[in-house]
Amino acid sequence: MAEQDQKRTLILEAALKRFKRFGLSKTTMEEIARDLEISKGSLYYYFSDKESIYVAVVERMIADCFFDMSAYVEEATSTDAIINRYLELKERMLVEYHFLFGINEWIKDVPSSRMRQTIELLQTVEVSFLSATIRRGISIGELNEATDPEATAQLLVNVLFGLWVIWCKWQATGFDPHDRNGLRCFMERERQVLYIFFNGLRYKPTINQDRHSCM
Repeated sequence: MAEQDQKRTLILEAALKRFKRFGLSKTTMEEIARDLEISKGSLYYYFSDKESIYVAVVERMIADCFFDMSAYVEEATSTDAIINRYLELKERMLVEYHFLFGINEWIKDVPSSRMRQTIELLQTVEVSFLSATIRRGISIGELNEATDPEATAQLLVNVLFGLWVIWCKWQATGFDPHDRNGLRCFMERERQVLYIFFNGLRYKPTINQDRHSCM
């Protein structure tokens, strides 16, 4: 099992290099096998097609990027600190792995099944992370204890995804992943959305207490 895991890791590393240099559409199973000096049959033993390799690469990238976030959330002293670290992480992901997300795919009215799978994977991870952030905020007394962490996190991810799609449409005709100013502009918009959202979660109505005190 250890040997199989090692070979699988080598395949994903080789595929990632190919995707980064040539893009997903111009990468073939034969080229990945050639880079590894193995037969196509050996490659198909581990992955049924290029799309399954792509999904595995994205899964690994997300796991690597979010590896330290769970422990950080548990020890964080404020939700602002978590959000700041999260935004730094997300910006690094966009800079280092933009070629995996296919900007042109995001702006299609009907994205491919592969892109839908990627979207679902990213959203699942973000919902998990943001719900943990909300629970942490409640536990340290920052956020309203009546907040439903999972439902609120899902709503927030939907808002952030809408922001991302709009930005992709703006960038569709001249997207430059190396334009750090453009990327920072997008990240600043996301920061504003997150702070507005979390400031709203800090609201703790006192109507019931006031009514009770007047009776």
